[in-house]
Amino acid sequence: MLFMSTFQWEPGRTEEVMQAKMKEQIPKGIKVVREWVALDVNRVYRLIEIDDPAALLQSGMIWADLGYTEMHPVMDAKDAMKLLG
Repeated sequence: MLFMSTFQWEPGRTEEVMQAKMKEQIPKGIKVVREWVALDVNRVYRLIEIDDPAALLQSGMIWADLGYTEMHPVMDAKDAMKLLG
């Protein structure tokens, strides 16, 4: 299943976030499909594919004290249209 994860941090915490990013280990059961950094705010968007829901919970733990994470289940729009049509 695919999830879109967003992570936002407060200005002034960028160095801490970069240090955490360098130490990050993606849990088994998660594949990072693509990742983007917003150029106008302190935010990262990450599209992930999961095999194990527990891995989804683990993946956010390193970031919990640095900012705010949201995760939303997503699917390709064409696939969704087929299911709805």
